[in-house]
Amino acid sequence: MHAQQEVEIRDRAYALWQEEGSPEGRDQEFWYRAEQALAEQADMDSSEQAAEASQPTPPAGPPMH
Repeated sequence: MHAQQEVEIRDRAYALWQEEGSPEGRDQEFWYRAEQALAEQADMDSSEQAAEASQPTPPAGPPMH
């Protein structure tokens, strides 16, 4: 695992932990939830990039009306 990725997971897990009222003994649950959330976000980001890449580039010049 890359150090930056670990930092992102740790930060997200900590935020989730705080949102839940800082419960004791559930660190693995929050780590897993953070990993899942970041993975889903990465999938959405790559889908958006793919959609943008598949859009045709409009022709140069004045718009045709």
